[in-house]
Amino acid sequence: MPRHGRLLASIAAAGLLLAGCGSGPSQVGAAAIVGDNRIPVSDVQSWFGEVLAKEPGLREKWQQQGQLDDLGRKLASQLVLQELVAQAARDEGLTVTDQQVADLINQVGGPQRATEGGINTPEGLRDVVRTYLLETELGRKYVDRLAITFDYSRASTRGEAEEKAKRMAQGPAEAAALVQEDAKAGVLAVLDQKLRPSDNPKLAPLFGAQPGTVLAFEPETNSGQWLIARIKERRTDAPPTASSGGMGDQMLQSLGIGLLGITADRVGVRLSPRYGVWDRVNLVAVPSEGETAGFRLSAPAAAG
Repeated sequence: MPRHGRLLASIAAAGLLLAGCGSGPSQVGAAAIVGDNRIPVSDVQSWFGEVLAKEPGLREKWQQQGQLDDLGRKLASQLVLQELVAQAARDEGLTVTDQQVADLINQVGGPQRATEGGINTPEGLRDVVRTYLLETELGRKYVDRLAITFDYSRASTRGEAEEKAKRMAQGPAEAAALVQEDAKAGVLAVLDQKLRPSDNPKLAPLFGAQPGTVLAFEPETNSGQWLIARIKERRTDAPPTASSGGMGDQMLQSLGIGLLGITADRVGVRLSPRYGVWDRVNLVAVPSEGETAGFRLSAPAAAG
């Protein structure tokens, strides 16, 4: 694929990654609440109308294909991601200039090319591109500095993965016991596994989790092989590795999105039921709990 095509695909992915309440901002009329910030349903509806207005008959076509609900979830998710990125950027001191945004839009062929198909519209294009650039910069900041240590095991079904995740979340002793039992039974299970971002970019969710967090998901979509991992240590001062310099912007963006898991855990994301449920592993909206990418559990405070 030509370089311009890859850039455009990455920006589209930033928009298509599918980025409930109590105290704090009111849920009434909110598509989502991210920390103390409220995303109004009207923002989603306005973007929804702009997308459908790009092409005559698009509403009817998507309605016949049953894709209108999917579109709403994609738009709500992107607005959540934009808010998470904004908060992470403030925390990390990251900035993107208007000139950088304009330059990237020009690199992919200009506004018209960048808004063909998908959810990008002239009204929201700059925000989508800015989010993509900030995600990439977040990944770039940490790709050379991150190193994690975790215990892990495997499962062959979603139900088995959930049960193992719940057991691991009981604390380090129970997690270690499960790994040792599984290893004796011939399951691929390891204690104190070390990992850097360049080792396996598909494990990006692990890098966006604090120690004590348990994650269960399929590294390869629909592979039937689940990874269940409990993060034991997370360093952000590790020495650089030679291989990390070879990660392109698309992989850095993927890492950056994974790192937003820490921000999401810290501030909280509450999604309106009209857009489904929030997937805490992939940081997207999905139709139901059974369609999330997996499980993300926090260990009891007393556990190490």
